[in-house]
Amino acid sequence: MEKIVEVIRELNPYDDFDENTNLIEEGIIDSLRLVILINELEDVFDTKIPEAEIKPENFETVTAIWKLIERTKKIF
Repeated sequence: MEKIVEVIRELNPYDDFDENTNLIEEGIIDSLRLVILINELEDVFDTKIPEAEIKPENFETVTAIWKLIERTKKIF
């Protein structure tokens, strides 16, 4: 999960958050950052996030993102 935190901090170094912070509600991830985040996650974790998995609940928290990555790693 630390890698996910690093990627998010690169996109938004100004906001403080932890693995349970709602990243969308707190404005840490907006629509533009989400697109960049998806690309970065795919590169860092060597996976592909299916379009069907790109929904807010999968990106609300670091924990939710980690679960998404685990699912996509099993697919690919």
